[in-house]
Amino acid sequence: MPFHLKNAASRPGVVIFGAAAIALLSPLSPVLAQPNSVLPGFEISSGTPLLSAAVSTGTVVGQGGNYSVPLGDGRTLWLLNNVWTGEKKADGQTMVWGIMDGAAAFSASTVPYAQAGTLSYISEENGWPLPLLSGDLKEYSQLRKFWPRSGLCAGGMCYVFYSVMNNFGPEPYDYFRVGQGVAWSGNPAGPYQKARVEERYRVWSDIEPAFGSALLCDDDGWIYVYGRAAAAPGEYGAELARVKPENLASRDKYTYYAVEASSGSWTADLSEAAMVLEGMPEDFSVSYNEYLKSYLAVYYDSEKFRVLAREARYPWGPWSEPTPLLACAKGDYCYGAKEQPGFAAEDGRKIFLTLEKKNAPYLYTITFK
Repeated sequence: MPFHLKNAASRPGVVIFGAAAIALLSPLSPVLAQPNSVLPGFEISSGTPLLSAAVSTGTVVGQGGNYSVPLGDGRTLWLLNNVWTGEKKADGQTMVWGIMDGAAAFSASTVPYAQAGTLSYISEENGWPLPLLSGDLKEYSQLRKFWPRSGLCAGGMCYVFYSVMNNFGPEPYDYFRVGQGVAWSGNPAGPYQKARVEERYRVWSDIEPAFGSALLCDDDGWIYVYGRAAAAPGEYGAELARVKPENLASRDKYTYYAVEASSGSWTADLSEAAMVLEGMPEDFSVSYNEYLKSYLAVYYDSEKFRVLAREARYPWGPWSEPTPLLACAKGDYCYGAKEQPGFAAEDGRKIFLTLEKKNAPYLYTITFK
């Protein structure tokens, strides 16, 4: 989504400074008081399931992650951290046969209304989904998984940020993150080559931010990469990095937004990075919304069972207080809410978000008044 500081001039009470003034003021942004939310009223559609509800065997019955990447050839690439295969019965019951971690699917359209029931998974000859980031079977293990988190295609290459996950038990959710990486390919379907740091597939370690939790593609030439990070025991937020598209796979080319770094607003020293968003889950989104003339973060609050949105004038904040977009029943086990910016219409007056309910994705339309 485009990043235009000049757009803020059309919002009442916003003053645009020269470049030198912005450079001096922007490092203070995260410590300023949070502005009140100024989201206009909106209408929201009922959720449309992305997966087909038809009675079937050997079909995909659930999927997680659900990050869409519009492609220049008219297709949409969906990055998925897991895919559940099984059987849908006539009585509405679902049986799970197996789970593939780190998969992907294509839709033949970039129109949001055409996504439901049309996903074609990257699969082997028998239709079983394949792991997107483990083209070499020697890399794949039931103990280690590569979960796609976000991605983009630019300059003839596709890049995927992923979490390196290790299992500690026999259950599907017995796992923990041990690092974060990035992979690239000239073909959206792969095979992908994973960047290595000291012969490891992780670019950032388990105690560093999970960069790639959200991406913001900017027409100023930078890719802004958000990473969930621990603020205190049990408390999480997000830190912010930026990098040029051609350097996405090179850790030493990233700089990090800082408040008190001696080098200014951006520093090569990750230890100086500032928390720019508070209370972030593992999955969220950040986009620039032309209609709102602001940046928009969308995420799910698992404590209050709500999808929330926050606004900011700049990618690093300060961010407004959250505005509820959608409530979720506790029994729906909601997770992973995020906007799909590539689907936005009418200059952002209409946006589309996905929400996982009982391990299946639903697509919602929000129309601002």
